[in-house]
Amino acid sequence: MNDDDLAIAVAETTPAMLWMGDENGRCLFLNEALRKFWGVDPENLDAFVWSSTLHPDDIETLQAPFVQAMRDHTPFSVEARYRRADGAFRIMRTQANPRFDKAGRFLGMAGVNIDVTDQRAAEEQSRYLLGEINHRTKNLLAVVQAIARNTARSSLPETFLDTFAARLSGLAASNDLLVAQDWSSVHLADLVIGQLRTIGADEDLRVTIDGPPILVSPRHAQVIGMAMHELATNSLKHGALAHPEGQLRIAWSGASDANWVLEWDENLPSTLTLPERKGFGHVVMVDMVKRAIEGQVNFEFRPSGVLWRLTVEATDPATATTAES
Repeated sequence: MNDDDLAIAVAETTPAMLWMGDENGRCLFLNEALRKFWGVDPENLDAFVWSSTLHPDDIETLQAPFVQAMRDHTPFSVEARYRRADGAFRIMRTQANPRFDKAGRFLGMAGVNIDVTDQRAAEEQSRYLLGEINHRTKNLLAVVQAIARNTARSSLPETFLDTFAARLSGLAASNDLLVAQDWSSVHLADLVIGQLRTIGADEDLRVTIDGPPILVSPRHAQVIGMAMHELATNSLKHGALAHPEGQLRIAWSGASDANWVLEWDENLPSTLTLPERKGFGHVVMVDMVKRAIEGQVNFEFRPSGVLWRLTVEATDPATATTAES
C-alpha cells in the first residue's frame, strides 16, 4: 500500500467529514462520512454539486470567504447550513486549506466539515437561560425591594426585621415550587400548603383545604403566594389560627380550564377585632392581586373572621388550567 492508498483508507474510515476539491471548486473526493451526510453515490461524484445543498439564506455567508480563499489560495473557515440526505438542514463548520503541486501550482482546496448543530443549539439554549435568569432576578429583586420599602413604612423599627424576614420566607416558598417545576405552572394546592408551612400550620387540624387540581402560571403564583402568606400570618396573629377553637377553610373551585375561585374563610369563636388602619398586608392581599391577575378580589372583616375571595376570569390562557390528579 503506497502513501496515497493509506491516506484514502484513513480518510474513508474516519468519522470526520473530509473533502477535496479542484481549482474550480468541484468535488474530487468525499469520504464515506460526508457521502452519507449528503447521500452521494461515489459512482456519481462528478455530477454532485455541493453548493446545491446550501441553505438559501447562507449563500452570501459562504460566498465571500470561499471566493477570496480560491482567489488568494489561502485557508478559510466558515459556518453555514447544508441540507442532509434526509432533508434536514445542519450547521457545518468548514475548515479548508489550499493544495499545491510540487511546482507550486494551485490544485484546489481540501478540508473538513464539522457538524456543530447541537453545539450551537446548546449555546443558544444557554443564552436563553441566562436571559431568563437575568429577567427573573431583576423581577425578584424588584419584588424584594417593594416588600422592604412597604414593610419599613408599615412596621415599627423593632419589628421590621422579623416581619421582613417572614415575608421573604413566604416569597421563597413560592419560588421553591416554581424552581422545582422548571418555572412552569404549579399546583394551587402546593402553593397554599407551602405558605401554611412557613407559619407551621400546614398540618393544623383546624385548617381544611379542598379543591380540584388547578395549575397556576408562574407570573400569578408569586402574587397569590404573597397574598396567602399575608392571610396566614394575620390569621396566626389575630384570626382563626390564634384561637384554639378557630376554624380556617381554604377552598377553590374551577368553572372551566381558566376560570376559578379561591376562597379563604375564617371562623372564630369570638368577635374579630378590626384593625385600626390598612397596612401593607392589605395592599398585597387586595391591590397587588388585582393588578397582577385578571379577576376580582373581595376582602371582608366579618365579626366571625376574615373572608378573602379571588375570582379569576382569565383572558390569559396561561393563568391556570385544570390539571389531572
